[in-house]
Amino acid sequence: MPGRIAIHLNDDTVCERRMDIGLRLAKERGAEVVGIYPSASVAGLRQDENILPQEIRTTLRKQRDEHLEATRTRFLDKARDLGVQAHWRVPHGDAEESLTLHARYCDLLIMSKAGVNDSPASLRPNLPEAVVMASGRPVLLLPNHGAIDTIGRRILFCWDQRREAARAFSDAALLLRDCLTLTVLEIDRDDTLMRERDIREDDISDYCASLGYPTPRRLLKDSTGYGVGNVILNTATDTDADLIVMGAYGHSRMRQWIMGGATSTLLSTMTVPVLLSN
Repeated sequence: MPGRIAIHLNDDTVCERRMDIGLRLAKERGAEVVGIYPSASVAGLRQDENILPQEIRTTLRKQRDEHLEATRTRFLDKARDLGVQAHWRVPHGDAEESLTLHARYCDLLIMSKAGVNDSPASLRPNLPEAVVMASGRPVLLLPNHGAIDTIGRRILFCWDQRREAARAFSDAALLLRDCLTLTVLEIDRDDTLMRERDIREDDISDYCASLGYPTPRRLLKDSTGYGVGNVILNTATDTDADLIVMGAYGHSRMRQWIMGGATSTLLSTMTVPVLLSN
């Protein structure tokens, strides 16, 4: 597992869930953690506070400071109780820029989608996707609901032969070494291209074997009438996957799924963590 895991901390409704899962993962893999609490989730909303009366501005800032300190205490106390080395950072400025920069000093950043009761001031919509695209580091996106007993024991890898998918496979290397089962899912595969480029049917299996990974179960599926996102989520359920590994924006249809109108619904209701990489 990575030597350093970053956890996005904030005043959103699923922050505690991220904290607990991230610390547990660090404990299991022998990693240290960095808690990152951006001082301003959305710079524009913070600037808009200037139009409020001074008394209200003072109250809002006091509430944020109190929550920040309470989060810091819980984070460091929990890390100490687990025997995990922890660091605390409070970057100033835009949350996306802060998380993007800090992610580059870590091997993995743990984030969540905004919950149904979260305001944009707590957690900006599509913040994880923006950080994935800008940081150059993998983001582990956690579902907001459902028990997460394990992460990375039963991995579903979405393979489309593109750069982004290859990067995700590499970024997930240390998780893949410890997984018990590995499923490689190919959607709408271009068999003509494979023949022309002399890509062999067993190349992905042979590559996994050379790295010491489990022999993958390989699945070929057609997204016609279903959509790429639905095929991935249905396959994750069918294979009892506890982690989906996929490249961000590798396939044109996958790009549409991640950034299109279905994104918020799918990623907010998913029950399996997703490791995204670009």
